[in-house]
Amino acid sequence: MQPIGSADSVKNVLHRTEEIAMNSLKFAPADRLPAGLAKLLSSELPPLGPGEPEAAFATGLESADPAVWCGSGSPDSPAAACCAAGLWLWNGFLDRSHEISQEIDTAEGSWWHGIMHRREPDPGNAAYWFRRVGRHPLFGSLADAMQQLAAGRSLPAAASWLATVDRWDPFRFIDFCETARCSGDSSLQAFAQEAAAVEWYELFHHCQQQAADS
Repeated sequence: MQPIGSADSVKNVLHRTEEIAMNSLKFAPADRLPAGLAKLLSSELPPLGPGEPEAAFATGLESADPAVWCGSGSPDSPAAACCAAGLWLWNGFLDRSHEISQEIDTAEGSWWHGIMHRREPDPGNAAYWFRRVGRHPLFGSLADAMQQLAAGRSLPAAASWLATVDRWDPFRFIDFCETARCSGDSSLQAFAQEAAAVEWYELFHHCQQQAADS
């Protein structure tokens, strides 16, 4: 039996959770994350814009043991910090997430930084940080996840590109989120929130695996 919190046990839980979630296309943290992590996050999908901080989750995040997201890996690693930035961001604490991500000199840190600015919304600044991400290894799997999200659905015209995307384009996604946020079209906004949640989970799981190996 693998010890709880080992890198292998964290990876196995992540794999099972991702597989179940992608098969059911559910988006709440309880559907995609282990219970210890899910309880740290609001069950509501983050808005496309800044929204309001989910104050009820602040204490839990402040007091959480980093082992919840990095297993037996180093809690001081850049990847563990990326996980923390993502958790605060999900709950709407943009400033706190920004404080963390701007100190992480990795592609993943720049990605979280870019998402934060996308939500502010500051699309120009978001694009700057996504240029610093470069061509990330996740771009292929994220494109696949978006195709799965879009499959068999009647999509608004502005979202139709996601049904055939074969390589993730973070700059087009910035524009898409802005279009949806400003559109007043509730169905387009809901779909964009789901797409942004898929991006969050893909990036968070990637960072969590890196943290478990650190």
